[in-house]
Amino acid sequence: MRSKNTRNETSSSRLLSPYCIVGVVLLVGLGVAFLTYNTIQKNMKEYVRLYEDKGASLITSVEAGVRTDLRSKNSTIRLKLLLDEMADRPEIFFIAITFSDGTIMQSSFPKGLQRMEAQFLRHIKELRAEAKGRSTIYTANERQVFLAYREFTPLTRKELWKKLQKEPTLKPLERFMQLFRKGKKASETHAANRSIEKKVDTQNLADDITSFLNTTDEDKEQPVIYVGLDARPLRELQRASTVQTVVTSGSVLLLAVVGFLSLYWAHRAQRSRRKAGRSQAMVQEVMYNLPDGLIVTDSNDQIVYMNELSRVLLHCDGDITAGLDAAQVLLPGLVPYYIKAREGLLRREEIIELSTEALPLLPVGVTGSVIKDEHGIVIGTVFLMRDLREMHSLQTEVERKGKLAAIGSLAAGVAHEIRNPLSSIKGGATYLKSQFTQGSAGEKTAAIVIDEVERLNRVITELIGLSRPSDLTMKPVYIADVIEHCTGLITQEAELRDVHLSVVIPEETPQVLLDTDRFSQVILNLCLNSLDAMDEGGELQVTVVPDAQSLSVIVEDNGEGMDSETAERIFEPYFTTKSHGTGLGLSVVHKIIEAHNGIIRVFSHKGQGTRFVIQLPCMDKD
Repeated sequence: MRSKNTRNETSSSRLLSPYCIVGVVLLVGLGVAFLTYNTIQKNMKEYVRLYEDKGASLITSVEAGVRTDLRSKNSTIRLKLLLDEMADRPEIFFIAITFSDGTIMQSSFPKGLQRMEAQFLRHIKELRAEAKGRSTIYTANERQVFLAYREFTPLTRKELWKKLQKEPTLKPLERFMQLFRKGKKASETHAANRSIEKKVDTQNLADDITSFLNTTDEDKEQPVIYVGLDARPLRELQRASTVQTVVTSGSVLLLAVVGFLSLYWAHRAQRSRRKAGRSQAMVQEVMYNLPDGLIVTDSNDQIVYMNELSRVLLHCDGDITAGLDAAQVLLPGLVPYYIKAREGLLRREEIIELSTEALPLLPVGVTGSVIKDEHGIVIGTVFLMRDLREMHSLQTEVERKGKLAAIGSLAAGVAHEIRNPLSSIKGGATYLKSQFTQGSAGEKTAAIVIDEVERLNRVITELIGLSRPSDLTMKPVYIADVIEHCTGLITQEAELRDVHLSVVIPEETPQVLLDTDRFSQVILNLCLNSLDAMDEGGELQVTVVPDAQSLSVIVEDNGEGMDSETAERIFEPYFTTKSHGTGLGLSVVHKIIEAHNGIIRVFSHKGQGTRFVIQLPCMDKD
């Protein structure tokens, strides 16, 4: 079952999949493209409006000049000069004033721009057919012309009425009306007035003024003034603005994509570091709890890592081994095998015996291999050491059990055949003893025969007990009662041998499943052996130590003790250090404890006493 963190990482990986990246980049790209298009359109309109304002200011200047020159006798000539003067700038192609039907009233077209003038007239005819605006752009003489236009209103009706009241003479007003009167008649009259001075027809002028003043804005068709500007700067400004906007938007998009990708890779790097950290922690934990001693060195034979068991086997303290040479840390007996492992010659485990301060003979299995990179270059060595003491003890236990099984099979077959003749021998010896007089040689011989028969019967009984110790009658008992009963039986014997007997049992001791008679046999056997080991007195202590899952019974004395070889063989059948013993007592004890699913161990040192530890499983509380 995967953990919540694993599910979160899986969801995060799906959210940051390549398809998600492509989708986000497309969305960001579309958003930037939309904003770029809007910005370009807005900038283009702003530059067009700027040129329109420039054209409007020129038109306003022309209107102001016209209003100023209305009192002059040469107003037409002055208007022409005004238009030519204003158009004499590189960014202005022309300025023209036309009647509402498209006929040019006055313009600044020079002689070299007849073609531009013709294209201008053709273009304004197209403009009249369309809705009126403020500006337009067209091509004339391979030039881009920005045409700004507006209806020409030099005087409003109110301003004209004021001039009628203030003028001392009607000549300028007549010229004004002639200038803005439409049709061929107006043109001929205007030409005639330029060549000859005539008397003003006040009646006709009054009619014209009355007609002009009474005409509404909807019915009146006013003249239009056009300003032709050079559109190349406008196009260059628009092009430069477009390029700048595209570059800026592209930079923003690039930064956004790079930023998102950086976040994505940073997230992946962080997740990889987290996974690598967890993997490293798991590897460290596995190597630390490895049941074998592990040593890792680099290509220079310097120690990189040692787990706890290797420190225990080599008696190293803390982290002082890091960076040291392997030969300085390894025991002398291990160095040749490490060299074989470094050379790749120790692929199979080899068993050796080491001598340490704590253990004179420590069986160890060693193996190792080299570490190579992807190019096959050796970058380090792995050296493993396996403590074989437990395996050897298991082998010894198997051998001992094999002997017990053989003896048990022998005892099962021989005991029945021997017991019956022994009964007959004992009965005959008892009869013969009764036939001799008391104190006679025959009576003593018969008594010796009876004693030997009884001794043989005890040996047969022990053999039967060794072959059939599993026939137990188990029941829940308080072990304190059993121990107190057994120690009570040997109290007098302990006093006779000047041995101080003590029993330590906690008040709350759990029940265990025991065969009371067989376990009593175990306690009595161990206590009697302890008494035999203390001929000159001493201390014998029986202790009960309960824990969560088991209960331990410890029988400890301060007698003569045993050496390590004797302690290893103490549970073997017929092995004894007593001159009068059979060597079956502790073998039977071991068999009884195994039948109770328990464990018995012995700890002894020569001259320091012996301690037997019996560990029994507690009863299930359910």
